[in-house]
Amino acid sequence: MNEVVDSLRLQLEKNPARVAITDEGDLTLQGDRLHLLSVVFNMVDNAVKYSKEEPVIKIDMRENDDKVVLNLTDNVIGILQEYKDKMFDKFFRIPHGDTHNAKGYGLGLSYVAQVIQKYNGTIAIESQPGIGTKFIITLPKKITAEK
Repeated sequence: MNEVVDSLRLQLEKNPARVAITDEGDLTLQGDRLHLLSVVFNMVDNAVKYSKEEPVIKIDMRENDDKVVLNLTDNVIGILQEYKDKMFDKFFRIPHGDTHNAKGYGLGLSYVAQVIQKYNGTIAIESQPGIGTKFIITLPKKITAEK
């Protein structure tokens, strides 16, 4: 987590974003380091890109038996209920008329969901438009990728 936040340091300072990380328990995961870093990178990057004001990002990681639970909470624009089921679809972007304030192709969350699913984990969204979004990712500590 710290490695990802450090790699985004310039972007976080430019916006300016506040990031708070808390952790509890043994958070060691066995899995593909590059994919796991990319998952976290995508999540934090989205939280910065889609914030309507100064980004506030809270990352809470905790051990839960043989799993690691990561909660990423932000103050982004929020997601309407009608779009929550589509958020992990390839190329999906929440429609904002003919313009998008943030660059991208709608692949980040699709990739995140694919990695989480491949490693037998889960991802869920809680969101309120205008208030923010919380992503809850649960991964087994011993990740065995599905074929």
